[in-house]
Amino acid sequence: MIDRHMIGKIVEEVVKNILSAQSAPNPKTKHNLLAVGDLESVDPHLVKLLEENWNVLPYKFNEDAELHTVMKVVFLEASQDLFVKGALGICDTPESELLAACIIDYVPVTLIPQNNLYKILNGEKKTNGEYFSSLIEYKEKLLKFGVEINNLEHFANPKPVSPKSSASKNLITQRDVQDCKTNEIFVDKQTIITPLARDTAREMGKSITVTDTKGAEKTCKWER
Repeated sequence: MIDRHMIGKIVEEVVKNILSAQSAPNPKTKHNLLAVGDLESVDPHLVKLLEENWNVLPYKFNEDAELHTVMKVVFLEASQDLFVKGALGICDTPESELLAACIIDYVPVTLIPQNNLYKILNGEKKTNGEYFSSLIEYKEKLLKFGVEINNLEHFANPKPVSPKSSASKNLITQRDVQDCKTNEIFVDKQTIITPLARDTAREMGKSITVTDTKGAEKTCKWER
């Protein structure tokens, strides 16, 4: 026989817990960020910004990386050697092995290329045309693998792109999330988000936020 009184008590207790949780203060949760590189050589202001948003964990090469405990891995001052090896799947250094492990296990990872390399990749510095094309091919491969390529200033203090600069979409799919070049995706209430898109966003460390403004679009350009 079903004890309706007991069920009522359980439901009442659950509702009380939910209301209590909603009324309690909700401090910002800081996720673990595994930082690969020399943090001491980084601008202290940028380190402070990182620590405001992340629980920064310096990576020690003499220890095994527990990737399941971190939300994201960032490679500071990533060299061209690491950049190319990551795109080609070469694992002959501790850094390249860690990068491959992140890609294989779908751990969100960001490369912060050395300044000279970053300028070349962004077209800010002119170089040999054929050589530049090869580097861009490696960049596109890494992006397809889910690797984000950024500079430290933008990574430490991300600024959403104006919604007006984005293309309109009524349906967000897994491919859309993978193609988005930023970690923040804003959609309006009329946008349909597939379950696989939500799972992919979570795996890649991206957030999908539903806005109240009608017609608001995503904060990225959807590339095809």
